[in-house]
Amino acid sequence: MRGVTVTGPVTTGARPNAFAEPAFDLAEYGYLSQEFLFGGQATAYAPADGTELGTDGRWTLRPDRTEPFKTRLLVMRPSDPAKFSGTVWLSWVNVTAGFEIGDITRASLRDGDAIVYVSAQKIGLDGVPGAEGNGLRAWDPERYGTLTHPGDAFSFDIFTKAALLVGRDRGDLPVDPMSGLDVRRVFGTGASQSAIRLTAYLNGVQPLANALDGALPVASFGHAASFDTPTGQTENVDAVFGRPPVRIRDDLGIPVILVTTETEAESLYPARQPDSDTSRTWEIAGAAHAGAGAGSIGDVIATLTRDGLTLPTGASGSTSGAVGTPTQPNSVDWLPVMSAARQHLTAWSRDGAAPPKLPLITLKGDPPQIQRDQHGNALGGIRMPELEVPIATYSGSVEGADLRASLFGSMRPFPADQVHALYPSRQDYLTAYNNAVDRAVNAGYFLDRDAETIKATAATTADQLFPQ
Repeated sequence: MRGVTVTGPVTTGARPNAFAEPAFDLAEYGYLSQEFLFGGQATAYAPADGTELGTDGRWTLRPDRTEPFKTRLLVMRPSDPAKFSGTVWLSWVNVTAGFEIGDITRASLRDGDAIVYVSAQKIGLDGVPGAEGNGLRAWDPERYGTLTHPGDAFSFDIFTKAALLVGRDRGDLPVDPMSGLDVRRVFGTGASQSAIRLTAYLNGVQPLANALDGALPVASFGHAASFDTPTGQTENVDAVFGRPPVRIRDDLGIPVILVTTETEAESLYPARQPDSDTSRTWEIAGAAHAGAGAGSIGDVIATLTRDGLTLPTGASGSTSGAVGTPTQPNSVDWLPVMSAARQHLTAWSRDGAAPPKLPLITLKGDPPQIQRDQHGNALGGIRMPELEVPIATYSGSVEGADLRASLFGSMRPFPADQVHALYPSRQDYLTAYNNAVDRAVNAGYFLDRDAETIKATAATTADQLFPQ
């Protein structure tokens, strides 16, 4: 690609692994990881003369200024080229914690897709004041000491350059991050803070760059990043949440699935948009922003521990970034919905097979509030089996806590007598739960291949609810 220099795979460094490389063994899943450095001139954007960045997301930008940059890609792909699916998931790596946290899961390695992390933001390279050692450059100077970032305003073009470097039209590169693989489609994805930036990218930069073939923003509060961060600086998150929510523009011509949880529902509500020929919104009732399931959270913690990183202490019994909230974190695992969303987005892009249109969480009032059933659980939305066959009250927030303290949500288990009144026997509970799983598969938000594992987890829960 003209104007961009790529080096790698990176083999030097004081540490044995790349930053945020998963701690579990990729080889067990037939995968390998390779890291590449890339750099050149990055462009920042500004609204075109006479235009505004409205809440409809139909933004018009112009190139504003350029600065040099050098950052990295972490490519995780099948080690056997014949098993590569043709799909690349380009992940805008999250830096909310003051350092990069990857979003790869074991479930995402089942279809031969490649996952590519992009260190798009300045915090990822430089850390935050008082914790600069968590930035790439200080964490391993031998490996990352030459990296440089001109500021978050340039992150959008850096993401574009990454997409083009791993895309189907990348051409014959002297150093190919995809090692000659036949890439058919590149999907942009990012969760939470990264979804905020991906929203801005889709609304303003994708129409100029056409670098993505689809997008999967996750756990978005509906806000979008700005383009006017001064050179050399990072964007202030409080300023982001001070702006009104925006829609993802509806004229992109590529498929977009927005997957959100109960935590974001009230914030996102003003920017809700109808499903269309190219967009879907999936809202998961009962789920919390950071509720990735015990196994996946354990993988994240293992990676952080290996790399000498820690999150702030959180809710009792949790490893969350929440702050001092003595409540039980929400246990609803919504990763099965993510697996379905990935498969649906791929089929939509590849074959034109549209995903199901699913109900949204019920909100009413001014300001809008989530409506709840007799058990205190949300009405509407994607119906997780935990809500269809409840044994607890699940919430995407923590009562009386601020947003950060609510990211892992909360739950209040029912007393034993209430559980036994709802389900007189272990088999009654399991039959109801398994039927709810089957309905989720039929509705399209669980995959059939995941059903037995989900049911097995419910059987373990049943043993605890109905001890012999």
